[in-house]
Amino acid sequence: MRKITIDDAVYLWKREHLHLIAGEHCKCIEKVVLYLEGYKKSPLQLFFREEDNLKFKTDIEKEKWCVGYPDEGVIWLYKKQPLLADNEPNSDNQEQTIEINLNRPAVITALIRYFLQTDWNPKQSTRPYIIKDALQFLEIIVLPKGIK
Repeated sequence: MRKITIDDAVYLWKREHLHLIAGEHCKCIEKVVLYLEGYKKSPLQLFFREEDNLKFKTDIEKEKWCVGYPDEGVIWLYKKQPLLADNEPNSDNQEQTIEINLNRPAVITALIRYFLQTDWNPKQSTRPYIIKDALQFLEIIVLPKGIK
């Protein structure tokens, strides 16, 4: 577990890369677990699952979040640029990506601050606060972008 201090409070955190096997396919999941030091019974557990794109993306062929492969801990938004009327791309680069690295302390700090302001209360709770579809929060929370 790694330590991070935010507003004089110490938090412990870890990130794991998991695989969900469904039939013949293996789906990547990034899991982040956060504890307020001294309150191990009430962690925040975030599951970033690529399959959750289907819940909030209207056209995942043109835009979707990719999770953990080839870089564990990195989630990136893949956007395919639309073609012009003559089937030419509208720029030199037909694909665009935005990366969020869950290994970065700045990203973890932003996640902790956001969830402390919503429903996570580690000092008063006695059980884990679990978000199984955390992918949606990548578009709600302002997180530092980039691999480093």
